[in-house]
Amino acid sequence: MNKRDAMNQIRQFGSKFDRLRNAAGGSGGGRNAPKRPKAAPNPASRKSNVFNEQVRYAWHGALQDLKSTPLATFLTVMVIAISLTLPSVCYMVYKNVSSAASQYYPSPQITVYLEKTLDDDAAARVVGQLQAEQGVDKVNYLSRDEALGEFRNWSGFGGALDMLEENPLPAVAIVVPKLDFQSTEALNTLRERVSRIQGVDEVRMDDSWFARLSSLTGLVGRVSAMIGVLMVAAVFLVIGNSVRLSIFARRDTINVQKLIGATDGFILRPFLYGGAMLGFSGAFLS
Repeated sequence: MNKRDAMNQIRQFGSKFDRLRNAAGGSGGGRNAPKRPKAAPNPASRKSNVFNEQVRYAWHGALQDLKSTPLATFLTVMVIAISLTLPSVCYMVYKNVSSAASQYYPSPQITVYLEKTLDDDAAARVVGQLQAEQGVDKVNYLSRDEALGEFRNWSGFGGALDMLEENPLPAVAIVVPKLDFQSTEALNTLRERVSRIQGVDEVRMDDSWFARLSSLTGLVGRVSAMIGVLMVAAVFLVIGNSVRLSIFARRDTINVQKLIGATDGFILRPFLYGGAMLGFSGAFLS
Protein backbone atom coordinates (compact mmCIF):
# COMPACT_ATOMS: atom_id res chain seq x y z
CA MET A 1 0.00 0.00 0.00
CA ASN A 2 1.46 3.33 -1.10
CA LYS A 3 1.19 6.58 0.75
CA ARG A 4 -1.73 7.82 -1.34
CA ASP A 5 -3.89 4.75 -0.58
CA ALA A 6 -3.18 5.09 3.15
CA MET A 7 -4.27 8.72 3.13
CA ASN A 8 -7.51 7.79 1.30
CA GLN A 9 -8.38 5.14 3.91
CA ILE A 10 -7.74 7.58 6.72
CA ARG A 11 -10.04 10.15 5.11
CA GLN A 12 -12.78 7.51 4.56
CA PHE A 13 -12.55 6.40 8.21
CA GLY A 14 -12.76 9.99 9.35
CA SER A 15 -15.82 10.65 7.23
CA LYS A 16 -17.55 7.51 8.59
CA PHE A 17 -16.72 8.56 12.16
CA ASP A 18 -18.17 12.01 11.52
CA ARG A 19 -21.40 10.49 10.15
CA LEU A 20 -21.73 8.17 13.18
CA ARG A 21 -21.12 11.06 15.56
CA ASN A 22 -23.69 13.24 13.84
CA ALA A 23 -26.24 10.40 13.88
CA ALA A 24 -25.68 9.82 17.58
CA GLY A 25 -25.97 13.52 18.25
CA GLY A 26 -29.26 13.72 16.33
CA SER A 27 -30.90 10.74 18.04
CA GLY A 28 -29.63 11.51 21.58
CA GLY A 29 -29.89 15.23 21.43
CA GLY A 30 -32.28 15.16 24.36
CA ARG A 31 -29.64 13.54 26.52
CA ASN A 32 -26.90 15.92 25.44
CA ALA A 33 -29.13 18.97 25.76
CA PRO A 34 -28.48 21.11 28.81
CA LYS A 35 -30.62 20.01 31.77
CA ARG A 36 -32.96 22.41 33.54
CA PRO A 37 -31.93 23.14 37.09
CA LYS A 38 -34.04 21.38 39.76
CA ALA A 39 -36.33 23.46 41.95
CA ALA A 40 -34.98 24.15 45.41
CA PRO A 41 -36.75 22.11 48.13
CA ASN A 42 -39.32 23.92 50.31
CA PRO A 43 -37.77 24.65 53.74
CA ALA A 44 -41.10 24.06 55.55
CA SER A 45 -41.58 20.70 53.82
CA ARG A 46 -38.02 19.70 54.63
CA LYS A 47 -38.48 20.63 58.29
CA SER A 48 -41.74 18.65 58.43
CA ASN A 49 -40.06 15.61 56.95
CA VAL A 50 -37.25 15.85 59.49
CA PHE A 51 -39.73 16.13 62.37
CA ASN A 52 -41.75 13.16 61.12
CA GLU A 53 -38.60 11.10 60.85
CA GLN A 54 -37.62 12.05 64.40
CA VAL A 55 -41.05 11.09 65.70
CA ARG A 56 -40.90 7.75 63.88
CA TYR A 57 -37.46 7.11 65.33
CA ALA A 58 -38.70 8.00 68.83
CA TRP A 59 -41.69 5.63 68.62
CA HIS A 60 -39.47 2.88 67.29
CA GLY A 61 -36.97 3.42 70.09
CA ALA A 62 -39.73 3.41 72.73
CA LEU A 63 -41.15 0.14 71.41
CA GLN A 64 -37.72 -1.44 71.35
CA ASP A 65 -37.08 -0.40 74.95
CA LEU A 66 -40.38 -1.91 76.11
CA LYS A 67 -39.77 -5.11 74.18
CA SER A 68 -36.27 -5.48 75.57
CA THR A 69 -37.65 -5.83 79.14
CA PRO A 70 -41.01 -7.63 78.77
CA LEU A 71 -41.35 -8.69 82.42
CA ALA A 72 -40.64 -5.24 83.82
CA THR A 73 -42.99 -3.70 81.25
CA PHE A 74 -45.78 -6.15 82.16
CA LEU A 75 -45.40 -5.54 85.90
CA THR A 76 -45.39 -1.77 85.41
CA VAL A 77 -48.54 -1.89 83.29
CA MET A 78 -50.29 -4.09 85.89
CA VAL A 79 -49.36 -1.74 88.73
CA ILE A 80 -50.75 1.20 86.77
CA ALA A 81 -53.93 -0.73 85.96
CA ILE A 82 -54.52 -1.66 89.61
CA SER A 83 -53.79 1.89 90.76
CA LEU A 84 -56.41 3.22 88.35
CA THR A 85 -58.95 0.49 89.19
CA LEU A 86 -59.04 1.11 92.95
CA PRO A 87 -60.43 4.68 92.72
CA SER A 88 -63.11 3.47 90.31
CA VAL A 89 -64.12 0.68 92.70
CA CYS A 90 -64.25 3.09 95.65
CA TYR A 91 -66.38 5.52 93.66
CA MET A 92 -68.80 2.73 92.74
CA VAL A 93 -69.06 1.73 96.42
CA TYR A 94 -69.79 5.34 97.37
CA LYS A 95 -72.48 5.67 94.69
CA ASN A 96 -74.11 2.38 95.72
CA VAL A 97 -74.13 3.35 99.40
CA SER A 98 -75.68 6.72 98.58
CA SER A 99 -78.27 5.10 96.31
CA ALA A 100 -79.18 2.49 98.93
CA ALA A 101 -79.44 5.16 101.60
CA SER A 102 -81.85 7.24 99.54
CA GLN A 103 -83.89 4.26 98.31
CA TYR A 104 -84.29 1.95 101.30
CA TYR A 105 -84.26 4.37 104.21
CA PRO A 106 -87.26 6.62 104.86
CA SER A 107 -86.91 10.34 104.57
CA PRO A 108 -86.47 12.20 107.88
CA GLN A 109 -89.59 13.67 109.45
CA ILE A 110 -90.35 16.25 112.10
CA THR A 111 -93.16 15.44 114.54
CA VAL A 112 -95.00 18.53 115.78
CA TYR A 113 -97.30 18.22 118.84
CA LEU A 114 -99.92 20.94 119.03
CA GLU A 115 -101.33 22.43 122.22
CA LYS A 116 -104.32 20.57 123.62
CA THR A 117 -106.31 23.76 124.02
CA LEU A 118 -106.48 24.37 120.27
CA ASP A 119 -109.75 23.67 118.53
CA ASP A 120 -110.01 22.30 115.00
CA ASP A 121 -109.96 25.74 113.33
CA ALA A 122 -106.89 26.89 115.27
CA ALA A 123 -105.15 23.59 114.54
CA ALA A 124 -105.91 24.02 110.82
CA ARG A 125 -104.33 27.49 110.90
CA VAL A 126 -101.20 26.07 112.55
CA VAL A 127 -101.03 23.36 109.88
CA GLY A 128 -101.29 26.05 107.20
CA GLN A 129 -98.39 27.93 108.76
CA LEU A 130 -96.35 24.74 108.84
CA GLN A 131 -97.09 24.09 105.18
CA ALA A 132 -96.00 27.63 104.30
CA GLU A 133 -92.59 27.23 105.93
CA GLN A 134 -89.61 27.16 103.59
CA GLY A 135 -88.33 23.65 102.97
CA VAL A 136 -91.58 21.85 103.87
CA ASP A 137 -92.81 19.38 101.27
CA LYS A 138 -96.04 18.25 102.91
CA VAL A 139 -97.74 18.08 106.31
CA ASN A 140 -99.76 15.07 107.54
CA TYR A 141 -102.23 16.13 110.23
CA LEU A 142 -103.80 13.86 112.85
CA SER A 143 -106.49 15.32 115.07
CA ARG A 144 -106.78 14.35 118.73
CA ASP A 145 -109.53 11.86 117.99
CA GLU A 146 -107.58 10.30 115.10
CA ALA A 147 -104.47 10.01 117.26
CA LEU A 148 -106.49 8.33 120.00
CA GLY A 149 -108.02 5.90 117.49
CA GLU A 150 -104.64 4.88 116.10
CA PHE A 151 -103.23 4.46 119.58
CA ARG A 152 -106.22 2.30 120.53
CA ASN A 153 -105.73 0.08 117.48
CA TRP A 154 -102.08 -0.78 117.87
CA SER A 155 -101.63 -0.51 121.66
CA GLY A 156 -104.39 -2.90 122.82
CA PHE A 157 -105.31 -0.65 125.74
CA GLY A 158 -108.80 0.12 124.52
CA GLY A 159 -110.44 -0.69 127.87
CA ALA A 160 -108.04 1.51 129.80
CA LEU A 161 -108.57 4.39 127.40
CA ASP A 162 -112.33 4.15 127.84
CA MET A 163 -111.88 4.74 131.55
CA LEU A 164 -110.27 8.13 130.92
CA GLU A 165 -112.49 11.16 131.23
CA GLU A 166 -110.80 13.09 128.42
CA ASN A 167 -108.47 12.43 125.51
CA PRO A 168 -104.89 12.68 126.79
CA LEU A 169 -103.33 12.79 123.32
CA PRO A 170 -102.65 16.07 121.49
CA ALA A 171 -103.11 16.72 117.78
CA VAL A 172 -100.05 15.80 115.74
CA ALA A 173 -98.62 17.28 112.54
CA ILE A 174 -95.94 15.26 110.76
CA VAL A 175 -93.75 17.55 108.65
CA VAL A 176 -91.95 16.00 105.66
CA PRO A 177 -89.08 18.24 104.44
CA LYS A 178 -88.04 18.64 100.82
CA LEU A 179 -85.05 16.81 99.42
CA ASP A 180 -82.91 19.96 99.55
CA PHE A 181 -83.62 20.34 103.29
CA GLN A 182 -82.86 16.80 104.46
CA SER A 183 -79.37 17.47 105.71
CA THR A 184 -78.74 17.61 109.44
CA GLU A 185 -78.10 21.38 109.46
CA ALA A 186 -81.20 22.15 107.39
CA LEU A 187 -83.39 19.94 109.58
CA ASN A 188 -82.18 21.65 112.76
CA THR A 189 -82.89 25.06 111.23
CA LEU A 190 -86.38 23.97 110.16
CA ARG A 191 -87.03 22.55 113.62
CA GLU A 192 -86.17 25.85 115.27
CA ARG A 193 -88.49 27.78 112.95
CA VAL A 194 -91.35 25.35 113.54
CA SER A 195 -90.95 25.50 117.33
CA ARG A 196 -91.48 29.30 117.25
CA ILE A 197 -94.94 29.01 115.65
CA GLN A 198 -97.75 29.92 118.06
CA GLY A 199 -99.82 26.88 119.04
CA VAL A 200 -96.93 24.42 118.83
CA ASP A 201 -96.31 22.63 122.10
CA GLU A 202 -93.36 20.37 121.29
CA VAL A 203 -91.21 19.45 118.30
CA ARG A 204 -89.39 16.15 118.04
CA MET A 205 -87.07 14.93 115.35
CA ASP A 206 -85.80 11.36 115.35
CA ASP A 207 -82.72 12.00 113.26
CA SER A 208 -80.24 9.74 115.04
CA TRP A 209 -80.37 7.10 112.30
CA PHE A 210 -80.28 9.79 109.63
CA ALA A 211 -77.22 11.43 111.21
CA ARG A 212 -75.41 8.09 111.40
CA LEU A 213 -76.29 7.30 107.80
CA SER A 214 -75.12 10.73 106.62
CA SER A 215 -71.87 10.33 108.52
CA LEU A 216 -71.30 6.88 107.01
CA THR A 217 -71.99 8.11 103.49
CA GLY A 218 -69.70 11.11 103.95
CA LEU A 219 -66.94 8.89 105.36
CA VAL A 220 -67.14 6.56 102.35
CA GLY A 221 -66.98 9.56 100.02
CA ARG A 222 -63.94 11.06 101.76
CA VAL A 223 -62.11 7.72 101.82
CA SER A 224 -62.85 7.23 98.11
CA ALA A 225 -61.52 10.68 97.26
CA MET A 226 -58.37 10.14 99.33
CA ILE A 227 -57.69 6.76 97.72
CA GLY A 228 -58.24 8.27 94.28
CA VAL A 229 -55.72 11.05 94.89
CA LEU A 230 -53.14 8.63 96.31
CA MET A 231 -53.53 6.18 93.44
CA VAL A 232 -53.21 8.89 90.78
CA ALA A 233 -50.05 10.11 92.49
CA ALA A 234 -48.79 6.51 92.57
CA VAL A 235 -49.37 6.20 88.81
CA PHE A 236 -47.23 9.25 88.12
CA LEU A 237 -44.52 7.98 90.46
CA VAL A 238 -44.47 4.55 88.80
CA ILE A 239 -44.26 6.02 85.29
CA GLY A 240 -41.59 8.51 86.35
CA ASN A 241 -39.52 5.81 88.02
CA SER A 242 -39.80 3.59 84.93
CA VAL A 243 -38.62 6.42 82.67
CA ARG A 244 -35.77 7.20 85.07
CA LEU A 245 -34.58 3.59 85.03
CA SER A 246 -34.74 3.54 81.23
CA ILE A 247 -32.62 6.68 81.03
CA PHE A 248 -30.12 5.21 83.48
CA ALA A 249 -29.88 1.97 81.48
CA ARG A 250 -29.14 3.88 78.25
CA ARG A 251 -26.79 6.47 79.69
CA ASP A 252 -23.91 5.34 77.44
CA THR A 253 -26.07 5.70 74.33
CA ILE A 254 -27.17 9.14 75.51
CA ASN A 255 -23.56 10.24 75.96
CA VAL A 256 -22.73 9.14 72.42
CA GLN A 257 -25.78 10.98 71.05
CA LYS A 258 -24.69 14.14 72.81
CA LEU A 259 -21.20 13.83 71.39
CA ILE A 260 -22.54 13.77 67.82
CA GLY A 261 -24.77 16.79 68.46
CA ALA A 262 -28.19 15.38 69.42
CA THR A 263 -30.48 17.83 71.22
CA ASP A 264 -32.08 17.17 74.60
CA GLY A 265 -35.52 16.99 73.00
CA PHE A 266 -34.39 14.37 70.52
CA ILE A 267 -32.85 12.30 73.33
CA LEU A 268 -35.81 12.57 75.72
CA ARG A 269 -38.57 11.98 73.15
CA PRO A 270 -38.32 8.13 73.12
CA PHE A 271 -38.49 7.98 76.92
CA LEU A 272 -41.51 10.27 77.06
CA TYR A 273 -43.28 8.21 74.42
CA GLY A 274 -42.47 5.05 76.37
CA GLY A 275 -44.00 6.52 79.54
CA ALA A 276 -47.11 7.54 77.63
CA MET A 277 -47.45 4.03 76.21
CA LEU A 278 -47.20 2.55 79.72
CA GLY A 279 -49.86 4.92 81.02
CA PHE A 280 -52.30 4.30 78.17
CA SER A 281 -51.80 0.53 78.41
CA GLY A 282 -52.53 0.56 82.14
CA ALA A 283 -55.59 2.76 81.65
CA PHE A 284 -56.88 0.43 78.94
CA LEU A 285 -56.53 -2.62 81.19
CA SER A 286 -58.22 -0.89 84.12
